[in-house]
Amino acid sequence: MPERTSYDAVIVGGGHNGLVAAAYLARAGRSVLVLERLDHTGGAAVSTRAFTGIDARLSRYSYLVSLLPPAIVRDLGLRFAVRKRTVSSYTPAVRGGRPTGLLVGGGEARTRESFAELTGSEREFAAWQRFYGTTRRLAERVFPTLTEPLPTRAALRAAVDDDTTWHALFERPLGELVEETFTDDLVRGVVLTDALIGTFAAAHDPSLRQNRCFLYHVIGGGTGDWDVPLGGMGALTDALAEAARGAGAEIVTDCAV
Repeated sequence: MPERTSYDAVIVGGGHNGLVAAAYLARAGRSVLVLERLDHTGGAAVSTRAFTGIDARLSRYSYLVSLLPPAIVRDLGLRFAVRKRTVSSYTPAVRGGRPTGLLVGGGEARTRESFAELTGSEREFAAWQRFYGTTRRLAERVFPTLTEPLPTRAALRAAVDDDTTWHALFERPLGELVEETFTDDLVRGVVLTDALIGTFAAAHDPSLRQNRCFLYHVIGGGTGDWDVPLGGMGALTDALAEAARGAGAEIVTDCAV
């Protein structure tokens, strides 16, 4: 433990949120102490060398970057890089007794072809483009609010500036919109992955937990893109820890609170 006994701020937990807070507070001239239970910082955003003899760092838990505002990277001077994914998903299936599947990625032409092969028409791909065109416009309006004071419901609705989208994604269960938009159950399932993963909710849950999960997945960066971090997620939290220490914050590991 450090010899100092008084700090302006003591942050319990050295995950990515704690490290961001520490870096900003220290840069603002506050004395800051971060206490982490484990022997390393990063929380779930850490990397590991998974293959013996191969010097490659891979994400261990959290593995993609979307909700990190570029403003934080700029403000803290983070040395951290990401790369775009060429493929978002592939879902295998059997249709008419033969194996097939749905590829999302590899370029618009390849994705269109995959939709047509699976569904037998152009309809679902056209619906897909309209649907994600809507979420992208929503992302452009909503993502900037994540680094602003929490808006009121009325203020966020005004920012969205589209009553149809507001009602579909903020007022009604997402399952209703998905069923109205798509006819193929596999395509519906791929869309709903972003809503249901980790929520233990149903597509028509009246609590709208699935809507909130979906919105987090499609607004990132103002585009909805999920990028791959070079060096794994640990590269990000290492950069955050470096920024916090560089600003004067003290970080103590192996310290349960």
